[in-house]
Amino acid sequence: MKKSEENITGNKNAKKTEENKIDNKNVKKEKNDEIKKANAKVLNHNPISGISLEAKDNLNLESKKKNKEEKALLKEDDAEISREKLEKIKDEINKSKKESKDKVKNSDLRKKLVRNLAIAILITIYFLFIDLGINSIPITVYMLDLKTFAVFIAIISIVIFEKAFKKDANYIAIHGIEMVIVGIETLLLLQLYSAGNEYFNYILLGITLGMIVYYLIKCLIIYIRHKVKGK
Repeated sequence: MKKSEENITGNKNAKKTEENKIDNKNVKKEKNDEIKKANAKVLNHNPISGISLEAKDNLNLESKKKNKEEKALLKEDDAEISREKLEKIKDEINKSKKESKDKVKNSDLRKKLVRNLAIAILITIYFLFIDLGINSIPITVYMLDLKTFAVFIAIISIVIFEKAFKKDANYIAIHGIEMVIVGIETLLLLQLYSAGNEYFNYILLGITLGMIVYYLIKCLIIYIRHKVKGK
């Protein structure tokens, strides 16, 4: 009887130990599950900001998109600024070109005006010397001087025409024609003086004034043409 009772108690104790083991396993499983859940929460949750990682990833993506958009806008702004700079540079280059062209044109105008005025002054002085020589130089010497002047002017006109032909410059050819006219006027004065024309002095004065007026009108025309072309 005692042995049977001991066997029964032993079986009961064994069952209890097995039950305790099972309970312990269940408790451990529950604890492990709780730990896993806690770890999962930690992984999917930011303890500082209280924002989940998925939301944080979405925010990062949005911030990246915004940064890209901002960079694109900055590039567009830089492109616009560079275009404006290029336009300003082009305007400055065009202005400098116009200024240089205007300077060249003005220098050409000055040269033309000075050259024609200088020729007008020389021709005026030439005819004044002819007028002064009427009373101070003997008749034969005076007539010889007029012939010499006519030949000398003819030679000058030939040289001018050759120079105009070589350079293919019309304005030089015009100066040659002007010299031919002065030579013809000198020969005309020689004929009038040898004929003893009493209106010689008036004719000489008229020729001198006519040449002065001619060169003044010529300078005015050159100036007007320059202004019209400049516009």
